Amino acid sequence: MAEKMTAAPLLRVENLQTSFFTRRGVAKVLDGFDLELRRGEILGLVGESGSGKSVTGYSIIGLLKHPGKIVGGEIRFYGSKGDQQGIDLVTLPAKQMAEVRGKEIAMIFQNPRSCLDPLMSVGDQIMEVLKYRRGMSKSEARAECIRLLKTVHIPEPERRMNAYPHQLSGGMAQRVMIAMAISCAPTLLIADEPTTGLDVTTEHQILELLREMRDVTGAGIILITHDLNMAAEVCDRITVMYAGNTAETAPVETFFSAPRHPYTLGLLASRPRLGEEGDIPTIPGNVPDLIQRPTGCPFHPRCRWATEICAAQEPEPRVIGEGHVVACHHTEVVARDVIAAD
Repeated sequence: MAEKMTAAPLLRVENLQTSFFTRRGVAKVLDGFDLELRRGEILGLVGESGSGKSVTGYSIIGLLKHPGKIVGGEIRFYGSKGDQQGIDLVTLPAKQMAEVRGKEIAMIFQNPRSCLDPLMSVGDQIMEVLKYRRGMSKSEARAECIRLLKTVHIPEPERRMNAYPHQLSGGMAQRVMIAMAISCAPTLLIADEPTTGLDVTTEHQILELLREMRDVTGAGIILITHDLNMAAEVCDRITVMYAGNTAETAPVETFFSAPRHPYTLGLLASRPRLGEEGDIPTIPGNVPDLIQRPTGCPFHPRCRWATEICAAQEPEPRVIGEGHVVACHHTEVVARDVIAAD
């Protein structure tokens, strides 16, 4: 996988701050989040529920719903033309953002049926996108729709394009969503828990399809998931989110062989494993209240390595190896203890 990447950036998210303004107070769901995606790369975005993964995706694609709002930071997108300066999606006018979203950035959502019109056949829905975004005639859109359905391995595409969403299995509906997402050949694809509710076989097929899309089109993909085994199977790099911040980023091999953030270690330890008996280890405590965030490192109330500095000062991300960045005050101590335990 790694040989397919280049150093050229496709997306840089810097100090992104997304807040939700509720009656109880302001929830800082993303609080200085950083991310970089390279062209032709699959980046896994992992963390517990409530860590801000999906909000990151919606912030990037400009589909945040009320009461959410981006209040700071940059989302710099370099696009298919490779503009060295890029464009800041945060400040881009809504009309231009809609153009970028339709032609260059696409998203695959968790629940495909909720995103498909139940009153239109899937073929008509894909053809509407092709006619509007790519200016195709009806006959051209029909031929392209059939080609797209073949691309995502839907059997009998001429017949399936006449089906309605409720007539499709979960896996088929997700394939239709992928066909719709890639219909304009986006350079950036965001997949938000794309295999939720699918059986293991279909899940594997969807992941293979995402990898195939990357290989064929060269698109960069952000895979949002809570499943580390899934991330291991398909990703080139992994970014761990915690309470709206970046905890650790590493190449996939380093992530599993030499993790250095206490939160990452907790996530890895809590993975179910074949053949293991007894209770699965869990991370003590809960994800913090984002309206009343803890001071210092957001993970320190749950961390066994925490000291006074952790409660007082938020750690700066530090490069500790090739492509390996960790936001922790005690990476050396963590490394020593992990090596000793092995």
